[in-house]
Amino acid sequence: MRPLVGLLLVALLGFAACGGGSNKKASSTTTSSGAASSTSAAPSGGTSSTTVNTPPSVTYVFPTLSLPCQQIPPPVTPVTSPSQSASVLLVRVDEQGDRCVDHVVFSFTSKSPDPPGYVITYGTPPFTGDASGAPIAVKGTAFIVVRMKPAYGFDFETGKTTYTGPKRVTPAGANHVTEIVETGDFEGTLTWVIGLNVKRPFSVEATGKPQTQLAVTIS
Repeated sequence: MRPLVGLLLVALLGFAACGGGSNKKASSTTTSSGAASSTSAAPSGGTSSTTVNTPPSVTYVFPTLSLPCQQIPPPVTPVTSPSQSASVLLVRVDEQGDRCVDHVVFSFTSKSPDPPGYVITYGTPPFTGDASGAPIAVKGTAFIVVRMKPAYGFDFETGKTTYTGPKRVTPAGANHVTEIVETGDFEGTLTWVIGLNVKRPFSVEATGKPQTQLAVTIS
């Protein structure tokens, strides 16, 4: 009997040993699977991080249509220079138009850095020469009278005429100006009349050296 009992004990111990080895192998397989899962998740996490940190593309949209012409309010006339100015000598009269407005520009030479003096208002025909009193016709239905003083078209120091351009200017392609006509160069006052197709608002800007000018902008 004792040899039989001994054989049974040996068999039971061997079975227990085999069962323990099987459990250890299963545990090892589970751990390996977990590590593989963690390794595959790392690249995925890195890719996600790169996508988040990339700056978003921005498209800037700018307007391509021109704004409509803006009409300025009519001025309270007469429009006068803020202070008395030194004398200026007229050298040029120009009309510069763009899509919305016309600029009538009187350019001068002067020994003073001050801008030219002026009195500007709407006038009613008939217009006459300041010295002669002779009638002077101006094309248009509304008229801006520009008086600049002290201002001359002749330099008495040199005895030379400074303004040698036409005394009647008909601009081509202007928006509102029909004609610009000199009606006086007398006793230190230069007078020009700007004829318009219709009465419109205007603004005035005078500048001193290095560009001594008087600009009347009709909108």
